[in-house]
Amino acid sequence: MLAKRLKVARHKKNLTQQEVAGKIKISRQSISKWENGASVPDINTLKALATFYETTIHDLTK
Repeated sequence: MLAKRLKVARHKKNLTQQEVAGKIKISRQSISKWENGASVPDINTLKALATFYETTIHDLTK
């Protein structure tokens, strides 16, 4: 489940949604929606998230 994996990845880095949003230049609301399963990031943003969290797209989406 992508939503849960994004939240876990963020918590492992001990970051807030606002901090992640600032680092990858998106809104905090987008992070919130993704972590709550209300929407999903596009492929380019998913790549940026995987890179930022030092993981793979596969690991985030499996």
